[in-house]
Amino acid sequence: MRSAAVAVVIGILICCVVGVLFALRRGGDEDSAAPGAHLETTELTLYCGAGIRPAAEALIKAFEAENDLKINATYAGSGRLLGQISALQTGDLFMPGAELYVDKAIENGLALKDTKRIAAHFVPVIFVRKGNPKNIRSLRDLARVGLRLGFGDERSCAVGKKTLKILEKNGIPYDDLKGNVVTKSATVNELGLAIQLGNVDAVILWDANARQYAEHGDAVAIPPEQNVLSPIPVVVLKSSRHVAAARRFVEFIASEEGRRILTQKGYGLPPRTRNDQESTQS
Repeated sequence: MRSAAVAVVIGILICCVVGVLFALRRGGDEDSAAPGAHLETTELTLYCGAGIRPAAEALIKAFEAENDLKINATYAGSGRLLGQISALQTGDLFMPGAELYVDKAIENGLALKDTKRIAAHFVPVIFVRKGNPKNIRSLRDLARVGLRLGFGDERSCAVGKKTLKILEKNGIPYDDLKGNVVTKSATVNELGLAIQLGNVDAVILWDANARQYAEHGDAVAIPPEQNVLSPIPVVVLKSSRHVAAARRFVEFIASEEGRRILTQKGYGLPPRTRNDQESTQS
């Protein structure tokens, strides 16, 4: 009787050991497949300036087609996005409409300085209603009595900050035309919409965004010597749990394919840097 009980106990112990070994073997198999399985489910969060949306969507689509990654983008005014990043301390990538916001993120310990790249440049233009019925030809025309202007809100919108710099560069006091400003937008896309709806006579926005509303308005170029371009930066956030994957997206933007997409969407490109060349060759 006792020997039978001992045999049962031994049998149970053997089953337990075999079960543990099987579990460990299975766990090892899962770990060996983990890189592929992990990449399939990895999702990155990109905080992106609203004015960059057309290019960002094209970049994301092309990147996802080549990688087992998904990028979820949040689009808003650059200042608002920086506030979200600071408050939430989550996310993987930041691509605002002006370099100032990335520099602030780095300064405040929210982003990885060595991952910063300049993706492209915004070119500000004066955008008027189709046919230019008010005959607006220059920056100084914006001060004419009776015009209805739309500017970006400099507190939350990159194009708003750049508009003030353009006026300052050309010796045009904001007070000379603030009476004409009937709307201040939180995003650059709202300025194009204001032209489409006929709520304003002219706005200052990015050339790339003006193209989206070409059916409703005309772009009046600002001479290069009077203009102030806006670099479009991208950076990996310190809060990222997938830094290597986020770096891959930054490198993709700087690649030949990324630059081709940006050019196709009407953005100006910065010169290739040594870092960009090395990343595309690696």
